[in-house]
Amino acid sequence: MTAWGLSAGPDVHELDELTARQRGVLRCLARGLADHEIARVLGIGMQVVADEVADILRRLDLTDRMAAVVFAHETGMLRLPLPR
Repeated sequence: MTAWGLSAGPDVHELDELTARQRGVLRCLARGLADHEIARVLGIGMQVVADEVADILRRLDLTDRMAAVVFAHETGMLRLPLPR
């Protein structure tokens, strides 16, 4: 179990399945940004964001956006302080 208490976690090498833009989308998604915010931050269209999220879920065999957020945290894409 991870420090987050979620699971044994995915292998980090699975990140290699994603393009650089998809990793950027995933980081934004994991930070809680909505599609329109991700589009603005990355300078891409909202349809591109939706397409990239769908491709991320497919490539990583994840069921939904929440699973993608968990994946991002468990692979160390984002470092958050542990709750005290």
